[in-house]
Amino acid sequence: MRLVRRSTMVALLGVALLAAGVGVVGLATALSTADSAPPEVIETPNSTSYVTPDAANVTRQEYAEASLDIGTAIVTDAERIQARHDELVVRDGEDSPARTTIDMLEQRVETLERRHEEVLASYSRDEISTETLLTELARLEVAAAEYRETIARLQEDGDLSGALTNRVSVVSVEPTMLDQPVIEQVATAKTTGEESVRVYVAATDDGLVAATVDGGRYVRQATLRDERNPFGDDQFAEGPEGRAQAASERGSSLYSVRANTVRGFEGTHVYEYRADHELGEAFAYLDGATTNPFHEHQYKEPVVSIPAQTSSSTGDAFRLNVQYTNATGPMAVSLVGANGDELTPIAISVEGQSVGTIQGSGELWTIQPLGEFTVTATADNGETVSVRVIP
Repeated sequence: MRLVRRSTMVALLGVALLAAGVGVVGLATALSTADSAPPEVIETPNSTSYVTPDAANVTRQEYAEASLDIGTAIVTDAERIQARHDELVVRDGEDSPARTTIDMLEQRVETLERRHEEVLASYSRDEISTETLLTELARLEVAAAEYRETIARLQEDGDLSGALTNRVSVVSVEPTMLDQPVIEQVATAKTTGEESVRVYVAATDDGLVAATVDGGRYVRQATLRDERNPFGDDQFAEGPEGRAQAASERGSSLYSVRANTVRGFEGTHVYEYRADHELGEAFAYLDGATTNPFHEHQYKEPVVSIPAQTSSSTGDAFRLNVQYTNATGPMAVSLVGANGDELTPIAISVEGQSVGTIQGSGELWTIQPLGEFTVTATADNGETVSVRVIP
């Protein structure tokens, strides 16, 4: 279901505009922004909402498990070494290392951005597998992490001219430079041999949602590249009360939570909207030209505290329970043996895609897909029990 909210006047307290080199400006009031069609908003009771691509534009929804992959480890090491090599060459060979570092940084990040666009487009067209998608995104994330460190060092230097400061700021808000907590977990699983991670992805030609439940924590990220317009006019600058209030109001109208801070980035019309709530924290990056988020990441824990509904179905040997929340939100699948009997391992699938196995009368956390869906439990003896969920 598409949920569109219009801006309303809301009292915001404790909001700040934190622009690099500008300082902190306190906000006591809020400004209603001009109406602008937001991305699809998925409402969640008692916590932050999610933004997602329009469901009509989603071309693929998949589940996958990321685990140690030697090939991925090798290529990501190469990405990391190249990024470090670039900076070392600049440090050792230039009289003006900061300017040259920024030149290099802009070129490398532009390359990452184009690769990111190409990977999403290829995946949306069904030209690559989900495994390949995750591998390529892990490669990009490893390189991006190195460049984020370069950006942090440049910003901490404090000796940059205004023009150079602006250039660093512009690079820092490219989609690949913003935090990617789910893909970071994927990269760690694929390259270090640490515990594997099961992820859900939904894709459009230029957008991606990735989510997982890890150790009782729900983690989600979304990138909507078509909501980024660096060459447009900043709509938040048109109101009489200032850009920060306008961005805060827009974020609150989308996420249903007051902002703790709104951080502006010099040389851009990008605003970081951060909101804390009882279950966690959300970050959204709003583009002033579109007034919509083009990147979001958030977490919620404990996941069991997120309000849910339950649907069940009973077979000869066990009952299947599905506790679902919201599209792209967390979902729990559990089994109870008939008469309390212990169960052998039972495979769980969502819309025919494997999401894991439940041992005994246990529970498995996964991600709820967009739209209607069927959860199926299949025992070793061939017995199947299914639950059809119509949110």
